[in-house]
Amino acid sequence: MFSLNEQKAIELGESGEKAIREKNEYDALQYIEYLREFGEELVEAKLETDLKRVIISIRNIGSKAVQKRMDAVATNAVQVLKSLAEPALEKNLSNPMWSFSKAVQEIGKGAAQFQMIETAQNSVDALEAIGSGAVEKKMEVVTLWTTMALEEIGYLANRQQLEDLSSMAKAAREEIIKASEAEKFVTREQIEKYPKLIAQTVGEFSELQNLQPAGYSARPNEEFKEEEFFEGEAEEDQSKGEEGKP
Repeated sequence: MFSLNEQKAIELGESGEKAIREKNEYDALQYIEYLREFGEELVEAKLETDLKRVIISIRNIGSKAVQKRMDAVATNAVQVLKSLAEPALEKNLSNPMWSFSKAVQEIGKGAAQFQMIETAQNSVDALEAIGSGAVEKKMEVVTLWTTMALEEIGYLANRQQLEDLSSMAKAAREEIIKASEAEKFVTREQIEKYPKLIAQTVGEFSELQNLQPAGYSARPNEEFKEEEFFEGEAEEDQSKGEEGKP
């Protein structure tokens, strides 16, 4: 079953999504702020599992905002994710960091696809901060995933002929790679191979097809479909929780 903290994060997230559906920007921003405040408490208490549920809720609001072209809400969601990721990195909370990276990746890819420049640029900035922090804290998977996310945003920006955004994403990715090599951590060769390895792996499992890296397969994930994966994850958790009820 969900903890009380997880349940609170879910309820706040659902309320935020409802505000998006009703095109109520003020309320959507307010629920993101509630989630930020709650997330700060969880970071301080080092409650990593509960924090991941907050990340998912913010990501869901941000992704729905992208779909509805609500730039201010989508941008705010990314900024809040970054503001929570930074202290989480300082406290070495490695468990939720991949969730931070994937959340920003999803919103950023959608923003690039729909040419929402401010949101996309904020996503690149947030991913660079997460990736740089992951290098410093020696978080290998987060480093690899974040560089891949930046490459995907650059790829999608290029397809949309958003040259400045594409260049920004490529430069951010390169900064993380250089920092990693300077720290004698993850090599450039590993970073280059990582998305190809994912593409090969998920190609063998159809249920993971929506995680296919953009630009690395005959069926690339160019339409930021990670949300379906997360929603499936949430539904599975919920069904388990219901099974445990008396």
